[in-house]
Amino acid sequence: MSEERRDLAAIDWRRSFGCLEILRSFRIAINPVSLLLCLVGLAATVGVGILLDQVPGIGETAEKMRTADLDFRGTYFDSISECARKLWGTSAAAALRGGPFDEFYALAAAPVVAVTRLAGLIMAYWTNAPWFALVNTILALAIWATVGGAVTRIAAVRVAREESVPWKSAVRFACSKWLSLASSPLVPFGVLVLIAFLVGAPSGLFLMVPYAGEVVVGILFGLVLALGLVLALILIGGLFSMALQWPTIAAEGSDAFDAISRSVSYISSRPWRYLFYTVFSALYGCLTFVFVKVLAFLTLRVTHEAVGVFTWKGSGFEGKLDRLWSVPTWAAGPWPRSGNQLLGAEDTAAYFFAFWVWIVLGMMIAFLISFFFSSQTVIYFLLRRAVDATDMEEVYMEESDEEELPVSGQAAPQAAPPQVVELGDSGAAKPEAPMPGTPSK
Repeated sequence: MSEERRDLAAIDWRRSFGCLEILRSFRIAINPVSLLLCLVGLAATVGVGILLDQVPGIGETAEKMRTADLDFRGTYFDSISECARKLWGTSAAAALRGGPFDEFYALAAAPVVAVTRLAGLIMAYWTNAPWFALVNTILALAIWATVGGAVTRIAAVRVAREESVPWKSAVRFACSKWLSLASSPLVPFGVLVLIAFLVGAPSGLFLMVPYAGEVVVGILFGLVLALGLVLALILIGGLFSMALQWPTIAAEGSDAFDAISRSVSYISSRPWRYLFYTVFSALYGCLTFVFVKVLAFLTLRVTHEAVGVFTWKGSGFEGKLDRLWSVPTWAAGPWPRSGNQLLGAEDTAAYFFAFWVWIVLGMMIAFLISFFFSSQTVIYFLLRRAVDATDMEEVYMEESDEEELPVSGQAAPQAAPPQVVELGDSGAAKPEAPMPGTPSK
């Protein structure tokens, strides 16, 4: 009796364990187009903030931030530079320095520390320089609505179809959806402010009425608390859904209201799954950032050592490179200019050294931003599949995109059938019969 063979179906690990799809975020994030777009957005945001800080009345934040509860103060550029230093970390692993092992966690968790410091800095600006914070936020949102829309569009097509989107197509899509991209983060908070006004204004006015006012407000205070619960839910939904709104527009080609409704619906339907995906992507992002940071450090250190070897010693050349650009180290960081006294034209040259070093560091920061957009796009596709049972391969495509991108599975054009030539009795080819309607010669 022959043995029966049983074919076991292969296990689709990515479908069984959705978090494995998030591992694709690193490959999507290192797309050169996405990195360059994030670098341009980062430079534009910092540049606009620096210029705005020079405007009298709105800017001049160094004086206004003196009362802020921060361990670093100064101009807007000084504050951003300090956040970048926190992003670098205090030192390397214990094996590299011989210090305590807990310093390795400072290197790996540097993105979390930097984001925390940046959040505290934003809150300090809103408290001490509200007009600067308001105008700077509006301008930054206008910039990142274009950059973020283009990067999430690239990520969405890559996740669904494993195809690369040309940068012109991605930017064109972001510009066409710019109003939805810019307004989607603002709509929940606009509703929050409106409801807060409708709740707070009548309560406050009644409370100002002597004797009867406090009694009426006290009796109806339960209704005020119920409306306060609604405000709290809107605040939580708006904060948590912000990360999924731009991926929704990029994947569905929809508007701001659809982006808000989908993101809030998916998060409320699968809250623990979304939380798990977010934590998993954060841990994975920190680990990949260590690799990117090591690569950036080696790039700067090897360059410094290679140039330093061929710098002549003596006759005033000794230490010239170190004066222009201090030696990059894990503890002190790769920051340009060592603070030594500069000679001759070195003061001017040091700015060029600083520019290129900051380009490398900016690409390192741009990777983090690109990874955030890419991972949130993957998380959106996972939540959409879990809630709506929509395949990961489904993504909105414009007609122009269909023309530029190759369609997978498209049949190759069929060759024309060969013509059959009949031979006469003498071996010569018979003349072809004229087409109907063609006049005979």
